[in-house]
Amino acid sequence: MKKLLILVPFIFQIQGCNEASATSPVVSTKYEILHQSQYNEYADSTNKSVIIIRSQLDYENELLKRTSETIKLVNFEEETILLIDMGARKSGGYDIDIQSFTEENDYIRTKIIYSLPGDNCSTTQANTNPFKLIKIKTTKEVLVTEELSTSSC
Repeated sequence: MKKLLILVPFIFQIQGCNEASATSPVVSTKYEILHQSQYNEYADSTNKSVIIIRSQLDYENELLKRTSETIKLVNFEEETILLIDMGARKSGGYDIDIQSFTEENDYIRTKIIYSLPGDNCSTTQANTNPFKLIKIKTTKEVLVTEELSTSSC
């Protein structure tokens, strides 16, 4: 009987350790900004959008709507492109900030913060169209959380 009492608490400790390691930790995902600008090179402006790009043809089409920059090498069998576009703005002072890319089980969670100029900020009067094309080292689904932040200048 004494041996059983000694083993029972030990078994519960082992079980607790297994449960703790069963949940997968949140891991930061590798990414690279391929293209970014405050302006669309062409007279046409684009609309606010978040687009997941999974093919070379889609990448080329979206890039050519915004800039004449050279297409970069992307292996779509292992990588995905995330396009974040704020759309046309009537002044400067707008920006896109990538807070994080974290891997959670079967998907990637992305947190984006859109910065808007505050009331007391001096900005350019030129039309802007901020965008970023970001290569992510994954083919998993990408979930994007968007937040707004106002600059205090």
